[in-house]
Amino acid sequence: MAAIPELSLEMKEKILIVDDEEAIRNLFVEALSGLGYRCEVAENGLECLGMYYESSDYDVVLLDVQMPELGGIETLRKLKSYAPDLSIIIVSASRDIDIVRTALKEGAYDYIFKPFNINDVQAVIRRAVERAQLIKENKDYQHNLEQKVEYQTHELVKLYSGTLQAMILALDLRESETGYHSYRVTEYALTLGRHMSLNESELSMLAKGALLHDIGKIGVPDNILLKPGKLTDEEWEVMRKHAELGYMMLKKIEFLEESAVMVYTHHEHFDGSGYPKGLSGTDIPLGARIFSIVDAFDAMTSKRTYRDEIAFDKAVEGIKEASGTQFDPAIVDVFIQIDLGVWEEIKENIDDSGSNYLKGLLFELSKYK
Repeated sequence: MAAIPELSLEMKEKILIVDDEEAIRNLFVEALSGLGYRCEVAENGLECLGMYYESSDYDVVLLDVQMPELGGIETLRKLKSYAPDLSIIIVSASRDIDIVRTALKEGAYDYIFKPFNINDVQAVIRRAVERAQLIKENKDYQHNLEQKVEYQTHELVKLYSGTLQAMILALDLRESETGYHSYRVTEYALTLGRHMSLNESELSMLAKGALLHDIGKIGVPDNILLKPGKLTDEEWEVMRKHAELGYMMLKKIEFLEESAVMVYTHHEHFDGSGYPKGLSGTDIPLGARIFSIVDAFDAMTSKRTYRDEIAFDKAVEGIKEASGTQFDPAIVDVFIQIDLGVWEEIKENIDDSGSNYLKGLLFELSKYK
């Protein structure tokens, strides 16, 4: 009989031997322990399951087919349902091909017939152990990869949040009169979006677009942007370019691409009378159709140097009157169903919390895919 090269005694792979015959268990233990494997034994399937559930660190299970109380095939099924990657070798005196086929179908790694050559058994065990090691290495690699991705995602979120904060700060420094307008319309838009059952990705796009809807005003001259009185027709033409300017600023930033389209179209009207493209109906992106309602709502309920704010109920009436012309009627229908107290509470909370709102919002956005 050819000698089998011995493995290092430092090997710590653990093998569970399950057989109702003590002589067979002892034969396996003697042969495999000499190769450096740690061996444990069970007399039947029930004992095997109990041992595995208590300590699932076995690399290989040698499993007899014919056993009292719980047979090998049923034990195999239960083990595989608990540990799909476990290497299980079926051992049986039966050469019934249907049993072999069933065992392999249920996930057995290999099949050994009694009486067996111990050298052949050792070779099968080696292959099974190598498989177990490869699976473990792959799992470790996957775990390390997931940790690396999590770290890189965290760093990207920090960069993303910093970019948004810098952009919003730049706009706030130019146009301080509007107070927390961008924050309010963002929370208004999210509230309306949730009532419309938008998913997380859509809500994320909506929030970023709402926060940055007026970012293009950075490119509008101070004498127009900060003019206290009414703008001339020529000045309005310049002011209206802020939608396109905002789009040009954002479209090349990967995580803002979709929101950039919303920024570009947030002044379009449902009847086609808006700007910059004169889009109408559902040709206007959904986010822009949602946002235009809350943007107008906040404008009406906020004080400006050239006019006073109006009551929330009056603003809702104004939105209803513009349904079908400036605004999408279907979205207006959802908007007017929301209790006025919801809008009033949002305004009060943001006006009180100020820039702390932005930090909380950026944290929430970081959860969205």
